[in-house]
Amino acid sequence: MDLLLFRHGEAVENAPGLGDAGRWLTAKGRRVTRKVARWLDDRSSRRPTAIWTSSLVRSVQTAEILAAEIGLEEEILVRPELAPSGDLSDLVRLIEAHRGRGPLALVGHEPGLSMLARNLLGDVTWPGIKKSGVAAIRFTPAEGQDGRREASFRFLLQPKGLEVVRSLDVISLEETAPQQPAA
Repeated sequence: MDLLLFRHGEAVENAPGLGDAGRWLTAKGRRVTRKVARWLDDRSSRRPTAIWTSSLVRSVQTAEILAAEIGLEEEILVRPELAPSGDLSDLVRLIEAHRGRGPLALVGHEPGLSMLARNLLGDVTWPGIKKSGVAAIRFTPAEGQDGRREASFRFLLQPKGLEVVRSLDVISLEETAPQQPAA
């Protein structure tokens, strides 16, 4: 199965009286999230058939925008494991038990989504996921007691300009390249 790790869109900095969990998407956050959702909808191979989200307002709003843009009529499932305080090992077990067809979108937060990516992919240089960004991972759950799960990186969508990165090696080279002085 393909996993789409979708970081929530840009949210307001403060939600007086609501705390961190009540922070909602800004107009820019909604706009960029719609653009990314339309990009995912452009090809059936990357269009989610199921969406799981953190319970925090900004993630639920991101998940609802995604569902609306792709025309998903199925229920969006709220998973406490995707919240910032969620349990990563419980989330991995839920993913392994998922038997849906098509890509599964997991809408959540950093650093949790990056921790999940590194847990699945192993020892890789991981750049993180920008707000409204998406990382795609092909995942095969372990079968039987002695089976090994397998995961491979597919792409990282940077929301600015809808730039698609298809190799983590490219990212690690960019991060270590000397910076050119500004002209």
